[in-house]
Amino acid sequence: MGITFDNLSFKYSENLKPLVDKLGWSVDRRAITVLTGASGCGKSTLLYLAAGLYPENSGIITTGHVLIEGKDPAKLNPPERCRLVGMMFQNPELQFCMDTVRNEILFCLENIAIPQEEMEEKLRFSLDFCGIRDLENRALLSLSGGEKQKAALACVVAISPEWVLLDEPFANIDDMSARSIAAALGKLHKEKGVGILAVDHRLDNWIGIADNVAIMKDGRIIPEEIDVRNANPEKLRDLGIIAPGVHYAPSIPQPTPSDIVLEFHNLKACRGKKEILHGISASFRRGMIYAIIGESGSGKSTLFGALSGIFPYSGKALLDGKDIKHLKRSEAGMIGFITQNPQDQFVGGTVRDEILSSLRKDPEAASKSEEILRAIKLWRYRDISPYLLSQGQQRRLGTAALIAYDCHCLVCDEPTYAQDLMNTMAIMDALCREARERNIALIFSTHDRQLAADYADEILTLKEGQLYADSESSL
Repeated sequence: MGITFDNLSFKYSENLKPLVDKLGWSVDRRAITVLTGASGCGKSTLLYLAAGLYPENSGIITTGHVLIEGKDPAKLNPPERCRLVGMMFQNPELQFCMDTVRNEILFCLENIAIPQEEMEEKLRFSLDFCGIRDLENRALLSLSGGEKQKAALACVVAISPEWVLLDEPFANIDDMSARSIAAALGKLHKEKGVGILAVDHRLDNWIGIADNVAIMKDGRIIPEEIDVRNANPEKLRDLGIIAPGVHYAPSIPQPTPSDIVLEFHNLKACRGKKEILHGISASFRRGMIYAIIGESGSGKSTLFGALSGIFPYSGKALLDGKDIKHLKRSEAGMIGFITQNPQDQFVGGTVRDEILSSLRKDPEAASKSEEILRAIKLWRYRDISPYLLSQGQQRRLGTAALIAYDCHCLVCDEPTYAQDLMNTMAIMDALCREARERNIALIFSTHDRQLAADYADEILTLKEGQLYADSESSL
């Protein structure tokens, strides 16, 4: 039967326009379907509705309904719903309840009353499916963003629902792991008959796996299918799709390298009891843009976490010659951080408050906050909580708020994940212009090699706990 959206309209509150507007769409269980489109068009919301999480936890359905295999997921009790549909969120941390990967998967199985004698077999299958047998006894808090995504997917696979919904499943995973998991999803669909509906802005990992690609625009599915391999690049660009082999188009000034602002000397860092970084030495200059790439779990987030004080480290990390461990409270803002999870940095009660908190010393804060929110297409959401935004919208908000701070170095962990093409370029253009105009160092991590090649002055690779100059560096 599949998933049916029948004349469905949904809004987050009475005073907002519908985000899903009289949507009529059917998703066939016999096909793997990828849903794409511009950030904020309603893709993630559609998954939340299909999973039965909305409107129970947020928002209002004003017309129509959604059915999965003829059942309304919102009316099922949790065990029934879990057997019908499993969902992996953009932010996997929102799903975790236990301490280790093993205990998290077993907890999921307990919640749907799987007999104890069957649990080990399902646990092993899900770990092998996602290629994370080595993470079984790792603490969830010690995992990288990509490893957490794999763990969250393993939980969904272990439950064996009739449908799997995936919200940007490869956003924090390296290309090799993404291709491996996409192939495994194809096998799961073919051999187990599991229905798969995935939201993704990047389609290259789905080539040869997905049967259908649907496009959402302004709260509806547009009546047009696309052939990713043969589609016109300009057409894909207009639809906000990041297609294979398409270059970004940076609009930033050329670099004028200045003095060193940040440097590492034999930097070692641990997550839990495991040493992740094995004596890194590097330097970063003002006005320069640096991309750090590497496989999931290679240590990118650990490096940034050490700089922000989340993870302990030995060796030295110097900012303007001062050890960052010894910076005074008044100097703490000299490094600005965009975290992998934008929710970690929110301090405002509303979207507008979040921007105003960054402009609190500016006499023109009110007008500037409106200008910023309109530029990042969030003005219409100004009076709602930032936690009600999609992950892509939260990322834009967090980036815009941070840019307003006065700092010497900007450190951004996956600043463009879960973004469409146009917003990816808008975020990177804004960050890079700030770096050039304010003569600050910009350091960002990414799994998108094309993004790194197009925007960075220098590309660095983290591998086996060491940082190397990349042979594909643009300088």
